[in-house]
Amino acid sequence: MLRILSEDRAKTELLMKLGQQEAAGLISPSMDGMMFGCLIVRLPDGSTRPLFAFSGAFDGRYLVDGFVPPCFSVNAFNAIVNQYDSAIHCYTDRIERGEKELSAMRRALSNDCLREIRENYRFFSPQGPVTFSDMNLSSVPTGTGDCAAAKLLSYCFRRGWEPVSLCELFYGRAEGRRHLESCTPCDEKCALILPYIFGLDIIYADDWLVIVNKKEGMLSVPGKGEGKEDCVTERIRKIFPSAPANPTVHRLDMDTSGLLIVARNAESQAFLQRQFEQRTVRKKYTALLDGLVKEEEGLIDLPIRLDEDNRPKQTADPVNGKKAVTGFRRLSVEMIDGRPATRVEFTPHTGRTHQIRVHAAYALGCPIIGDRLYGTRKPGQRLCLHASQLSFIHPQTKEYVTFDSKCPF
Repeated sequence: MLRILSEDRAKTELLMKLGQQEAAGLISPSMDGMMFGCLIVRLPDGSTRPLFAFSGAFDGRYLVDGFVPPCFSVNAFNAIVNQYDSAIHCYTDRIERGEKELSAMRRALSNDCLREIRENYRFFSPQGPVTFSDMNLSSVPTGTGDCAAAKLLSYCFRRGWEPVSLCELFYGRAEGRRHLESCTPCDEKCALILPYIFGLDIIYADDWLVIVNKKEGMLSVPGKGEGKEDCVTERIRKIFPSAPANPTVHRLDMDTSGLLIVARNAESQAFLQRQFEQRTVRKKYTALLDGLVKEEEGLIDLPIRLDEDNRPKQTADPVNGKKAVTGFRRLSVEMIDGRPATRVEFTPHTGRTHQIRVHAAYALGCPIIGDRLYGTRKPGQRLCLHASQLSFIHPQTKEYVTFDSKCPF
């Protein structure tokens, strides 16, 4: 998991908060280690304030003055635990006395208790409340939803505030951890639920830009017509209201998943857009093609134009088309439903509409699997095209940065 918000401002506030807790004798560097977090938020009037949280419980308590509450009702939590506790302990006593056959019954009872506890969790995103059931996760590790980052962001969005700076620090003693070590949101717990809390899979954000791992089927920008307002840029505006009214830098087709840059301010937007116009942004896509591509690598130089009779479809046209160039490299050959499929890495040198999809179908003779315009799509199938890497110059630091996204197919 990459940094989701710059930490500098939040780290300063968090260190001050921890110092106050130490001075009051509430914590000590010699204690068993735990995580603390701080989120700087921007209120509607433009002012900012810090929020503080801890992961799990603090000295056995979930509600502590000066820290945001957990993402569940503590009263309901205690009622659920009390309901199951005596029965679980009874099974435990009998098992310890030799009734090993009761282990399965105790495990089932514990699972029922855990399920009811999880149903009590309510996270808040800019789109509204979210539950574990809404997330439909295949598995939920114990402690998921109790991390400081989840508490802070949920509290922030519930009140319609804007997240500005986030920091999490490890405090105390633990093997393999350093006192006051900075930590990013954990892959095994936070990473599962933060996309639902944000309403987007944000892999990086700072004061200048946001990197979104767009899911397949979501629009990059608002579409034409009623019911097509929901998109990446509109959700970014709900998360970061101070972003430009139209924070677009570039787009991905609705059916394409992967990395998308969104600007946080006008200066950043202009700087990033110039890089796309000057074609200095390096992009890599991963695609799964229907058929066998024999060449190991190559360069496709095949002009493209709009097919006027079949909008929005594009077509290859060496005479009247606009220049379109794409590099490709064969990654592997696989068998899918008894047919050969070729996994290919594409590197576009120009940015024509549907360029990779057209070049795959017309130049390589193998349309991308799931391409409803240039190939075929079976029920329940997705377009197997993913923007897997983006490299560009950061508008603030002027450093060349690269972001990667694992291919989901």
